[in-house]
Amino acid sequence: MSRLLLRLLRIAPLLAVAACGYSPPNAADAARPAYRSDLAACQDSGDKEAHHLVMNRGGYFLTYPISIFVVEHNQVRKCMVGKGYVASR
Repeated sequence: MSRLLLRLLRIAPLLAVAACGYSPPNAADAARPAYRSDLAACQDSGDKEAHHLVMNRGGYFLTYPISIFVVEHNQVRKCMVGKGYVASR
């Protein structure tokens, strides 16, 4: 047990320095008109791209009722990140 305690004491300063350097990402202001228009554009392009991907890949096509929503979410998220918004889960 003392070895574990010594290891934790060695790592503690590194963890403290790493924690001080963390800055959380800025949350997007969902009430802004620019955000709403970007989201609507990404949803339109995400829907089209997801439909194209699902129809052209056999594994996705076989699970269409489930996979279409997952692929749409991923495409919209990718588009919003490309526009500079921070992606959250």
